[in-house]
Amino acid sequence: MKVLIKRKPALITIRLITFFILCAINNGFSQNPKHVEQKIRDSINNEFVKNYGNCSFISKNGVTNFNGKTEFWKICELQNENRIIQIESHSESTYFQEIYFEKKGKLLYAKETQNYTPINSFEQIRWNCEFYVQNNKVITIMSHGHGKTEDEEWNENMIIEMYTKRIAEIEKIQL
Repeated sequence: MKVLIKRKPALITIRLITFFILCAINNGFSQNPKHVEQKIRDSINNEFVKNYGNCSFISKNGVTNFNGKTEFWKICELQNENRIIQIESHSESTYFQEIYFEKKGKLLYAKETQNYTPINSFEQIRWNCEFYVQNNKVITIMSHGHGKTEDEEWNENMIIEMYTKRIAEIEKIQL
């Protein structure tokens, strides 16, 4: 003799609804790594843009040839102990730019740009990479165009070494 267990449709419906609600809540609270990285980039970008907007004056301008080419330095020291360093140069047909944003003496954001434009041409090959830094370590990047980030040997943490070198160079610029 078989015993049939009849489940009440209301009980099954309640359990299914509860299951779907719990799944939706869990999905809402869990964040994938790309979402977390984007939130970090957005937060740092907002802070950089706000500080850059307050750089209505340049605290220091300088010209160097430390790296075998003429480089133009602009340093904006803000009242909130933040600083933006911008370095521009040209080598043959390539324009280079580095931007470093420090918050209270710690590197938070860096951007490296290279634009190659052949002589007598409007066409450009552009590349830039934005580095988002926390505790002296790159935590995420955003790269655009054709350039260094396409090389398997490229190390995104080299920007920390570049920054450290640039800070040492600032000390060599005569005031």
